[in-house]
Amino acid sequence: MDLGELFERGGPLMWVILGASIVAAAAFIDRLLALRRGLIVPAPLFESLRAHLDAKDTARARQLCRESPTVLARVIAAGLDRSGAGRAAAKEAMEEAGTVAVGRLERWVGVLSTVAAIAPLLGLLGTVTGMIEVFYQIQGATNPDIGRLSGGIKEALYTTGAGLTVGIPVFVAYRFIEAKIDRYAQELEERGLALLDRMTAGDGAPGPAAEPAE
Repeated sequence: MDLGELFERGGPLMWVILGASIVAAAAFIDRLLALRRGLIVPAPLFESLRAHLDAKDTARARQLCRESPTVLARVIAAGLDRSGAGRAAAKEAMEEAGTVAVGRLERWVGVLSTVAAIAPLLGLLGTVTGMIEVFYQIQGATNPDIGRLSGGIKEALYTTGAGLTVGIPVFVAYRFIEAKIDRYAQELEERGLALLDRMTAGDGAPGPAAEPAE
């Protein structure tokens, strides 16, 4: 049986499941491209910022943040802009910038979770409607054809198989992306705090913190 015949026997919901799988694949690829370390917490930028802040060269640190399109740069820039008001104000600004940045990283993640949830349900719906149709066709038969009945049920189960085939890997992809975002958020917080202590070390705040472990 070729793919076209499989979709024909499975019914219209097979095409809906296929469309959902395409959307999920696009969302997954988009997040893979967006969640690259070089766009979020690049190590070279962190090292450069740390060196300039240790040297009290905040002007150069600000320039590096303006020149970098990364999430870390936006967070540190927010802290530098408020560092003159004290550590608490700088930390609050960095937390707000970090919250916005992580929210942007989570774009399309909801699409993955939705497809993972509804694909098996769409498959089940296709199976139920298919079996209703099968039983409707044979309800008036005196001696129903068992072969026809079993064949109809088999075809009705195609959508359940398709829904599970899509739903399971999409759920794995969703959990993978979610875990990746959580790791980056934690690392962003650690890097941010390390640089926060350096940019506010002169206002009575604690001295430079140790570099976070890789």
